[in-house]
Amino acid sequence: MKSPKLRLGLAISILVLVAGCSSTGNNSLQYETQASLSSKITEGVTSKTDIYAILGVPFTTTFSASGLEVATYEYTHLTPRAQNFILYNVFSRVQDGKKKELVILFDNKNVVKKYVINESDIQVRNGIFE
Repeated sequence: MKSPKLRLGLAISILVLVAGCSSTGNNSLQYETQASLSSKITEGVTSKTDIYAILGVPFTTTFSASGLEVATYEYTHLTPRAQNFILYNVFSRVQDGKKKELVILFDNKNVVKKYVINESDIQVRNGIFE
């Protein structure tokens, strides 16, 4: 028969594996920076087809007031705080992370007119007291 300490250790190990880091969005943005994108995207040269080949399909596509297409790529990576692993803690869950957003404006010929990448620190809170 297994000891209670072994069962507790196994339960905690499973909990840590299940409640680990999480990522959402377009994984191709995960390692991209302004410098790396500047070697891949050239304003006035890179086409929409090239962008789709490099980054895949955007998270959202909208249109500007003048009718130009705006493609938005997003990537978010979250890491849970240690307090989330306290047994029976349903009062406060907090995850810290980074969010990257790449916004590309295409001209009327489907060529990149402008683009910008932003990276920001984010915090996600949930629970009874959040």
